[in-house]
Amino acid sequence: MPKETLGYTYTYWTCPSCGTKNLGTLKTCSGCSAAQPENVQFEQAGDEKLITDQAEIAAAQIGPDIHCPFCGTRNPADAKKCSQCGGDLQEGTARQAGAILGAHSAGPAPQISCPSCGTLNPADAPNCSSCGAALGAQQSAAPAEPPPSANKGCRWSLIGLAALVLIGIIYGVSSCWPKNAIGSVSSVAWQRSIAIQELHAVQYEDWEKDIPAGADIGSCSSRQSGVQDEPAANATKVCGTPYSRDLGNGRAEVLQDCSYYVYDEYCSYTVQEWTIVDTLQAQGSDYSPMWPRVSLGANQREGDRTEAYTITFLSDDKSYTYVTDDVNVFSQCQPNTTWRLVVSGSRVTSISPG
Repeated sequence: MPKETLGYTYTYWTCPSCGTKNLGTLKTCSGCSAAQPENVQFEQAGDEKLITDQAEIAAAQIGPDIHCPFCGTRNPADAKKCSQCGGDLQEGTARQAGAILGAHSAGPAPQISCPSCGTLNPADAPNCSSCGAALGAQQSAAPAEPPPSANKGCRWSLIGLAALVLIGIIYGVSSCWPKNAIGSVSSVAWQRSIAIQELHAVQYEDWEKDIPAGADIGSCSSRQSGVQDEPAANATKVCGTPYSRDLGNGRAEVLQDCSYYVYDEYCSYTVQEWTIVDTLQAQGSDYSPMWPRVSLGANQREGDRTEAYTITFLSDDKSYTYVTDDVNVFSQCQPNTTWRLVVSGSRVTSISPG
């Protein structure tokens, strides 16, 4: 999904020594002068106004800062020598970057309350305007105690119930496992069918480009037919909620993911098709199957022919049925002849002469 840059904003970091909230570009704490630790996390600004200064925008685009391998000082990504000790930054460690800080908010952020005196201060103020207390990130509430473990007796009851269910499943499945049997033919039945088709106008809906040639096109409407990354004449640009991505240099890039919704004409159309209007059937319980008599009207024709032969076997006082569409097999299953059966449940899956 294509990403579009809307601009750049500043981030903040909280001093682990005194809790002061500092602008992301500051290398030392404005509250206690402690150096920014290498592993400190940049935070999203409360009020994310886009940077307009071109030099600051260029600084945001050069990449994550590098920490000096000798003294740990933060340096810009394009620096060759450390600004503090003059050390070579070739072996320096680049800050982590790319983390999503949250949804971008262009409007004014709610004020924050001083944890010491309760005075309301701007969202990104480092210290309270009334008492001077640090306004860093608040400590999270202690995690709730986990609930007491469930009653052990109840747990054993659930295990017992699960075991009973499993036994029932195994019994049910085993009753359907194929088994061999010897059976004799006790009765037969047959059924033959012929579908009668008639030419009718049938209405469908589809994309205009996919409608078959010769169809009578009815009403059409514009509908979304797909999503793509590139603009097109019949596409509408749709973008998601802007969000901020940490650049690792005290700034964040404001991005939004955009796609193009493609629209095409979706139409109703009519074609002439052969449609089943009747099904003729013949059936019996003898060995002389026949097809039903056919009398066709105007614009009619025969459709598919189907046939089914049911043979009932008796084995150890149990009845099993076998269904086939092979008339030759059916004709061989004469009364009282013996057959080898493969049985699943009450159904015969295959037979062979016994």
